[in-house]
Amino acid sequence: MSRVKARIVRSVIGSERIAYITTAAGDSAEVLLSAAQTGFNHVLAAEVARDNNNVLVEFPQETSSGYWRVWVNKNQILPE
Repeated sequence: MSRVKARIVRSVIGSERIAYITTAAGDSAEVLLSAAQTGFNHVLAAEVARDNNNVLVEFPQETSSGYWRVWVNKNQILPE
């Protein structure tokens, strides 16, 4: 699992978090996750593919726009 940089906000339900992830296109992907799937400034996501500057990641829940996978800049991936 990769740690993807995100802005994490508490949701109305205490055990859930809303994560805002900046995509490679510069848009914001919003995904609702359990608190266990997030950290202070990141979400856990599976790395699916890479190209020169981007990483395709898959989230455990779909984003608010209906995507399970999004491209993020490789700089959005935190080091292990």
